[in-house]
Amino acid sequence: MSDKKQTVQPCSKLVLTILILAIVFLEGLAAYDFVSGGALAYENWSRSFRDLEGLTEAREITVTARNDIQSFGLDTAAEDCILSYMSLYFDSVASLEEQDLTALYDLADPQAARAAAIDQTALSYLIGVRALQPNDLKMDACSSGVTYVNAVPQPDGSVQIEVLEDQVVNFAFIPEVDASSTGIRHLFTLRKDGDAYRIVAHEKEEDGYLLIEECYEKETGGADPANVKEVLDQIKSSLLESARAAIDYQNAQRDTAADSKAADKPHAHPYDRGAAVAYAMEWVDPLTVKRNPDWFLYDGYGGNCNNFISQCLYAGGIPMDWDGYAQWKWFDDEVDTWNQPSGRSPAWAGVEEFYNYAENNSGFGLVADVHPNLYAGEPGDVLQYGATGEWRHSVIVTDVIYGEDGRVQDYLINSNTTDRISYPASAYAYYDFRLIHVLGWND
Repeated sequence: MSDKKQTVQPCSKLVLTILILAIVFLEGLAAYDFVSGGALAYENWSRSFRDLEGLTEAREITVTARNDIQSFGLDTAAEDCILSYMSLYFDSVASLEEQDLTALYDLADPQAARAAAIDQTALSYLIGVRALQPNDLKMDACSSGVTYVNAVPQPDGSVQIEVLEDQVVNFAFIPEVDASSTGIRHLFTLRKDGDAYRIVAHEKEEDGYLLIEECYEKETGGADPANVKEVLDQIKSSLLESARAAIDYQNAQRDTAADSKAADKPHAHPYDRGAAVAYAMEWVDPLTVKRNPDWFLYDGYGGNCNNFISQCLYAGGIPMDWDGYAQWKWFDDEVDTWNQPSGRSPAWAGVEEFYNYAENNSGFGLVADVHPNLYAGEPGDVLQYGATGEWRHSVIVTDVIYGEDGRVQDYLINSNTTDRISYPASAYAYYDFRLIHVLGWND
């Protein structure tokens, strides 16, 4: 393991406090209204003091290389570039204050400038959507690791480096919870510029980046317009507008959750929530991608998320169902919708397909409520995330976070692709979600 580490050290709290107090004093003096007795100045002082604790809060962000980049034939300057990128990124999302990632790019290259603009927009969007949430999604601390997987020299003299990111985050509203993510794949293309490297391309397999990239490709049809930044700004604005509407609806659901009625859906057998959650905790790891070898892997076929969810429900006692039209089964990877115990049904690994099964199944198999209040969930239930009218990702609830008022404040979830443990549901870049409340099963 490499000892190479970059730490974003917080400013001295004392120094920062003194600076803010000086600014507050000057603001108050400038705004003093001798006719009104200084009411406006007092308001400025009060506002600034309310913000003081948040502004001076110390946060430690560490990024560590978990293996030696020199074993791939690269010098440490390439690592410096990657670690600088990761440090800037995490310092931004920790404080929800956007920093300039594009400074690390070779902006003289048009393709690099395009990649930089997409990257910056994805960061800006994630910060924006998290800021809309009622929970404080700033980070008290974040420890991230990067593992170098491969380095391939390119014909133009650049080098393409595959990196896997892991992270453990303590979000401000649940500082006692270690929320981990792993297996986040990055593909950096770096070009040497003197003694240093600059980024000429970067791709990231995580929800926020993929969403921005997909929307950009749809908007432009794969051809870069002259006004790349303007197009991306419009995309971000539209997404945040949709996110605001979705989060307003979620907040209204939270307010009425205590008054919601349970679905009247008889089931002969209970769901073993504890067994489902235990499986979900066993088959995700905070540092490496971990999979149960008894099952096929769908990471390279659009994601392993719903395959993982199906395994969790199966571990919780929900039986496979090959009876009738609505089926949920996996015996091998060949699609087989015949009424027999062979092959697999699309509902096993597909997000929308699983929802359709949960909604439409009758008789034997799963019994679930797919139209509950969004905050009526329990550990073992399923959340599905969406954006732009498409449902994209399934996760399992592993715990419920309650606020001081006794209402559900958030869920903690586990997932595959991206692999996450005890991660707050509200921290996703996908702004929409729906709850599948698992009740049990029938013979």
